Amino acid sequence: MSDNPATSLNYPYGNPSLSGIIKQQPEDFIVNEELGFSLNGSGEHLFLYIQKKQLTTAQLIDEISKVVGVPARQIGYSGLKDKQAITRQWVSIQLPGAKQMPEIPDTENYQVLESGWNDKKLRVGVHKRNSFEITIRELKGQSDNLQEVVQKIKDHGFANYFGEQRFGRQQDNVSQALAVLGHRHKLKRLSRNKKSIFISALRSELFNQILNSRIQQNLWMAPVNGDVFMLAGSQSIFSEALSDEIHKRYIEQDIHSALSLAGSGESKITLDAKEIEDTVLSLNPEISQLLNDLEVKRSVRANRSQVSDFSIQLNEDATSLVVKVALEKGVYLTSLLQHFIQTQSS
Repeated sequence: MSDNPATSLNYPYGNPSLSGIIKQQPEDFIVNEELGFSLNGSGEHLFLYIQKKQLTTAQLIDEISKVVGVPARQIGYSGLKDKQAITRQWVSIQLPGAKQMPEIPDTENYQVLESGWNDKKLRVGVHKRNSFEITIRELKGQSDNLQEVVQKIKDHGFANYFGEQRFGRQQDNVSQALAVLGHRHKLKRLSRNKKSIFISALRSELFNQILNSRIQQNLWMAPVNGDVFMLAGSQSIFSEALSDEIHKRYIEQDIHSALSLAGSGESKITLDAKEIEDTVLSLNPEISQLLNDLEVKRSVRANRSQVSDFSIQLNEDATSLVVKVALEKGVYLTSLLQHFIQTQSS
């Protein structure tokens, strides 16, 4: 396995020859979380839409906890947002019996933009999507085919790889997981959160390898015999033999191939699609066996993602690039960028 999972992967429209720097300043990385549902206006959970800068989501929650005077466990969030960025996200605060919103003064690092009451706590992963405006600086390499690749992404989607964030700051979560999870005495000392991070890294590694194998075999623009399909914009899956109708829906991005997130349990994927996955699993027996031993439940993830409101704009001297896009929750911006530019943080 590569020390940098992202750079060892193949991309459906060719690997990028352009490179640049992201996050040179917070204003270069702007993220807006879109909730996707309306607050009902009553209940004991105060929802706040907060703009933050140079704070992680965990740090933001700690700050709000101190100001409002409630334990951090009473504060909910839907998605983790970057520190070196300007991000806008929702949090909820459980305030039983409260008649009005507590005073939360603006600071240099965060400001409350909107508020409202709801009868349920904000849970992880319930937001609809994130919209991004990213400035990439110090461009090097060729940018001639940028608009061509952007159009292909609009027409056919992009490879739904797990981003490098899944593999740790040093890109070593997989090796750490293998060194710890297989040893009972080390596993007992592991926090629930760290165990979850390690298991996610192992499953992400196998998923990325399966998707990479399909792209290497030019199995991108059409479904594979034995595929399970996922409806676009949902987690609903179904099995059906290949047909003209399935091919049409696939091309129109109404459905995607659902690839395995490895674990215990019977796979619904069969025939040629299963053979591809079995080959990857056989090349990674330690990871496969460990996920089975830990009784991690098998799941699936779409092989590709779609973009909304996607555009790129080069500045006049082609030294920087602005990317605007909206992505569904759980989809990695870094994986989209990797289709047309290699980036690194300053």
